[in-house]
Amino acid sequence: MAVEVRRAVPDDAAPIAAVHVRAWQVAYRGLMPDDVLDGLSVERREEMWQQALTGEDSPGVYVAVTDGAVVGFCAVAAPSRDDDAEDGVGEIAAIYVEPDVWRTGAGRALMDVALEDLRADGWQWVTLWVLAENQPARDFYSRYGFEPDGAEMTHEGSGEKEVRLRGVVPADVPRG
Repeated sequence: MAVEVRRAVPDDAAPIAAVHVRAWQVAYRGLMPDDVLDGLSVERREEMWQQALTGEDSPGVYVAVTDGAVVGFCAVAAPSRDDDAEDGVGEIAAIYVEPDVWRTGAGRALMDVALEDLRADGWQWVTLWVLAENQPARDFYSRYGFEPDGAEMTHEGSGEKEVRLRGVVPADVPRG
């Protein structure tokens, strides 16, 4: 499957929202309460993404596109949004892929571009938050060298435990 990664534009808000909701509903089923997942709204997420993509403090957002359709996205916050982040720390704020294309390289392509851009902008470290029990995601991140740094928090909407992972922004990020 050929995957193109590009910067998101405001017209991507609707497909990003659809991927966001569907990925949560599939990936987090059994990890979060069903009522939280069933209550997700593509329309509310679209509004959120529309604001994020047009706002002044917009994060760097990338989309993975296959055959003209958005199949995934990654949002980068640089600097990290965490209160305790040191200088030189960026953050993968979100990375989600349409469940029908999991394990086809879209997530890897998104992460490669995000890390490459963080490196090019001089960021040395990168963090992200993941549900503690989300082993498939943790396995994906570990392939990039992310490890728990000891920080934990409770996910506001579900009450589930999240852990922060930290990795070095590599000097050379291979694409694809």
